[in-house]
Amino acid sequence: MSAPAWCLWLENTGFAVALKESAYVFPIVEGTHLLGMSVSVGLILLLDLRLLRLAFRNEPVSRIMRQVAPWMTSGFALVFATGLALFAANATAAYGNWFFRLKLALVFVAGVNAAYYQVACFPKMAQWDVAADIPRGPRAVAAISIVCWALVIAFGRTMAYEL
Repeated sequence: MSAPAWCLWLENTGFAVALKESAYVFPIVEGTHLLGMSVSVGLILLLDLRLLRLAFRNEPVSRIMRQVAPWMTSGFALVFATGLALFAANATAAYGNWFFRLKLALVFVAGVNAAYYQVACFPKMAQWDVAADIPRGPRAVAAISIVCWALVIAFGRTMAYEL
């Protein structure tokens, strides 16, 4: 089955049709998606700003990470679940939308960036708590993260005007 045919099938499932036609559920799912994005990306931004030494300079990086990680993860899970539902409701239009494709590509890049941070940088985080400066690698990860998530949000909002 081709991707456009699969998208057509998906948006004609009972779940997608019910979501799309609901006067109340669709806006609630969309609003929940935006709230989840605010929580997840907002806390990612907080950590990134600390890694770049632009905020919370007197707070240990590991302490901030411990405090925000559960909320970041929960927010991302909410964004992922609601994003899948929103995609199902408009799969054909979304699939053909370049902003949607760019958004997904950047979510992928942000995910690879986060995975790299977890594997290469996170194990050494305790060393930075007392260091005068944070190494270049984690700072680069933070900068890439900020750019990716800002563009994901921009393309997501732009995408909404093209559907």
